[in-house]
Amino acid sequence: MTIKAPTPTILPVRRTIQLLASRRFLRVVAIHILKNNLKRAKIQVPLLMGIHGPTGEGKTFQCENILKYIGVKRFLISGGQLDNPVPGQSASLVRSTYIRASDAIRSGECSLAVVLINDIDTGLGRWGESAQYTANQVAVFGELMHLVDYPTMVESKDTVRVPIVITGNDFTKLYEPLVRAGRMAAFEWIPTLEEKVEVLTWIFPEMTAEECTRLVLALREVVKAEFPDNPVDPSIAFYAHLRANMLDEDLWREVENSGLDKTVDNLLRGVEPDFSLGIRYERVLNEGIDLVRSGKLISHLSARRNNNQKT
Repeated sequence: MTIKAPTPTILPVRRTIQLLASRRFLRVVAIHILKNNLKRAKIQVPLLMGIHGPTGEGKTFQCENILKYIGVKRFLISGGQLDNPVPGQSASLVRSTYIRASDAIRSGECSLAVVLINDIDTGLGRWGESAQYTANQVAVFGELMHLVDYPTMVESKDTVRVPIVITGNDFTKLYEPLVRAGRMAAFEWIPTLEEKVEVLTWIFPEMTAEECTRLVLALREVVKAEFPDNPVDPSIAFYAHLRANMLDEDLWREVENSGLDKTVDNLLRGVEPDFSLGIRYERVLNEGIDLVRSGKLISHLSARRNNNQKT
């Protein structure tokens, strides 16, 4: 009698979720997950993948979307959760999260799992003039190193191997033995012009790739002109913030035209105006220029502050 293998749960997921990630980013994350689930490969595969690079460039967004697209159940820990004042609590959180992910695979709750730790350097980084890690941080590093070295044996129990992915801005702030080659596979994400344009076509699907390219290049020049001593290339988060600002304006215009009561009633009935109709290249460019000059973004405020201190 032939027993038919069950259909993996990841197949229907991919049909319903749009992949919103650059090809280079997808390749790195997908290979890390696949390598950690190989059974016959006679090679040593790092359990830990570290994705680092400038803030606001879509590391977490793309990582989350790829996991959803592949059908990987992610068990999330934020960097802030690792800065717990109670000794041992943060290390316990890492360990228990890994065990929960392992149990989810073993019980059939999911086929694939990943422990995702976002912005790890915010909770475990060594910042400022301090050259010492806290006892709590040392405990977390020790726990992570144990998981990396013994991924199938935690708390003296057999566990399923679960890949760990961490994101952050500056891994030089972390404990060096953890992030060395062999324990961690590192990927620095600094998007090229083409990759940034690709992401912009998701943020502004009403615009062509050629218009998105023109937008990026034009706003780069505006930033150089506004902050010549410390130009900061607008990040992907900048464009997402720009789109949100435009939605604010369009939504308030709808309130002014229809009245607040009617707008609320329509919203509750599922009737929403098509805000995409107002998205055109000229408007996006002009509002982007206004946003750059407003100094509302932290990076631009920092640049302006530095310039003022020099004068």
